[in-house]
Amino acid sequence: MGDESTQANESVRATAWRLFVGSLLNEGAIGFFFTLWPLYIASLGASPSEIGLVIGTAGILRLFFLLPSGWLVDRLPLRLLIAGMRAVAAVGFGLCALAREWWQLFPGIVAISLGVVAFPALSTLIAGLTSEGEARTRYFTLIYTVAPSIATIVTPAAAGWLAEQWGLRATLVAASAATASAALIFASLRLPANLAVKRGEGSYRQLLTIRPIVLSAILMVGTIGGIMVGWVLAPNYLQEMHGLRLEQIGWLGSIAAVGSTALSLAVSRNRWLQDPFNTLLIATGAVVVGFLLLLVGNHFALFVLAYLLRGGFLVAWSAFYALFGLLTPEQLRSRVFAVAEILGGLGSTIAPFLAGILYELDTRLPIIAGLVCTAIVVVTTRLVQRRTRQPLAFAGTLR
Repeated sequence: MGDESTQANESVRATAWRLFVGSLLNEGAIGFFFTLWPLYIASLGASPSEIGLVIGTAGILRLFFLLPSGWLVDRLPLRLLIAGMRAVAAVGFGLCALAREWWQLFPGIVAISLGVVAFPALSTLIAGLTSEGEARTRYFTLIYTVAPSIATIVTPAAAGWLAEQWGLRATLVAASAATASAALIFASLRLPANLAVKRGEGSYRQLLTIRPIVLSAILMVGTIGGIMVGWVLAPNYLQEMHGLRLEQIGWLGSIAAVGSTALSLAVSRNRWLQDPFNTLLIATGAVVVGFLLLLVGNHFALFVLAYLLRGGFLVAWSAFYALFGLLTPEQLRSRVFAVAEILGGLGSTIAPFLAGILYELDTRLPIIAGLVCTAIVVVTTRLVQRRTRQPLAFAGTLR
């Protein structure tokens, strides 16, 4: 029995580390792509409102493709779904790299958006690695926060260098290659025999009967949407108003990842922060200060500090997955993680449209709006935390 238990634990750890590597590559692709994405769209002749249209359309497509994702997770092999959808996303990045006009980006955006169907399946797989609350939080932190943070320390700066050397189009080529590599890693997964995944037993309607989940879902939309409004066109603001070079903006993206990594390590080692609500309070509070520095800053060093604090955005986003994993009965997890992706897509869909309109009125308005929205989110998070009576299992300190 002891040998079987040891082998089972080793199998789970091996799967978790392979997922870590896949996430490292997958999020590294996002680092290549996202930091300079608004500038790439602009280089194809798009106005600020058209940039918002392109980014916002991607969010709408995410929502559309995520609606059936819970059904797919319940019926298709998790490994096939994760690897296949990330392969489709790799093709999408390649198509975007081939565009010569901004409106030619849409076929690639469709493929990239379809690729997000992998993430509810990935979240379901991570949650099923163990039934222990502390270990589950550790795996979510490792795969959804630490891996992306490490990857995006390197890739935004690399994207800036690539853009300076070979043009912005090279960042999309790099994103495509990294995503394809992640798909290969996911395709090679060997799932543990004792994977604790129950599928085909829940419905979205059942989620609506769980009050803490409903409150947390509303909070997630406000958090992601509010922060995105202020940050989505920040590269354009820094280039236009402060004359920053592409390479400098790339470095700022890496600085944000340093902030995410530092806060992630704090979450993994501090018992108080293992409550996702406490993590949300600290992470969103950091983003508020980052917005202030972005508005008043007139020196690169202040922008470095602003982006360091911006790292709280990624930590806040991943904290919601840990929160839903702890609040949701096992048979509903495939549904709740699909809902989490939909909520993230909803927040990131509304924000670019609004930011594009505000930016054309005044380049500072998106940042001001993001600051106000995120400050409101901090207060709301505390209120939701007080109203949420569901006990959360936060065992010992993670090591």
